[in-house]
Amino acid sequence: MTTLATFDRSIGCRADGTPYNVRFLVLEGKSTGATTVFVAGLFGDKPLATLALWRLAKRLCEEDELHGKVVLCPAANPFALDTGTRVSPDHLYLNRSFPGKSDGPLTGQIALEVLQTVLNESDCVVDLHSGTPQMSLWYTYDYGNLELSSSFGFTPVITGLAQPGQLSKAVVDAGGKSMLVEFGGGSLSDCEVGVNGCMNVLKYRGQLRGAISGPKKVPLIEGTDVSLYQPSTTGMLISTHPTAAVGQTINTGTIATLLCPGTGQQLEEFESKREGALLLLANASPAMMAAGDFGAAIGYPSKNITVPS
Repeated sequence: MTTLATFDRSIGCRADGTPYNVRFLVLEGKSTGATTVFVAGLFGDKPLATLALWRLAKRLCEEDELHGKVVLCPAANPFALDTGTRVSPDHLYLNRSFPGKSDGPLTGQIALEVLQTVLNESDCVVDLHSGTPQMSLWYTYDYGNLELSSSFGFTPVITGLAQPGQLSKAVVDAGGKSMLVEFGGGSLSDCEVGVNGCMNVLKYRGQLRGAISGPKKVPLIEGTDVSLYQPSTTGMLISTHPTAAVGQTINTGTIATLLCPGTGQQLEEFESKREGALLLLANASPAMMAAGDFGAAIGYPSKNITVPS
């Protein structure tokens, strides 16, 4: 049977003198093999991915044929989870703060400790994200290893959109391999896709036996073929497509409109002007949006790639 152990990394100091603790779970199989790390909870408003890792831990504890080790960090940013917000209380984004630093803002200190800990465990790190109760997402960011990125299955793979400060970017810069998965949210509140996708990764890594779940092929989208709508002003977003439609092909035409709540005037419109667009991000509506918020996103696949078994 799989054995389970835990350890904590203490960071910073609350007003009562106690530190923030980032918990890591180590699940070890009965035979040697690779080590794979899964991280969630970098943003405090995405609890679905955190739940998926706890469900994954439970499933792996019941697994008789796990090879090697699996390290889980379900709640990497307790600072932001305290407030349930995307931005940490020090007004910084953890997934724009890697590789971090030992002094300065607490978010940077968390970044440094999380990065050093995962790199000490493995050179393969999966950064698991999700949508929020109001917003659904459905894609995986690739960081130069398409075979790894497609091994999650289920979600389209997007290349060429790595951002400085991301955990996956920092892992790759340090010589490792990584991907960032975004799944679910909105009406897609079941974390099972996240769990099954992580199981697929472990099968690809040779740590679990059995057939992969989900589709045998997933779409590949170049970053230049992704269109993200971020309102330029405050308004009321009206989504054409429900949150459950992410990952599906949509028709050309209006994807979202922004209305002034005070006058009813249409302020902006976001459209798909080409056939074959996949809906990558959708909000429940009506929803109030501020300038720069994530309103909707689409991508145009160049081809389908096989999910490795």
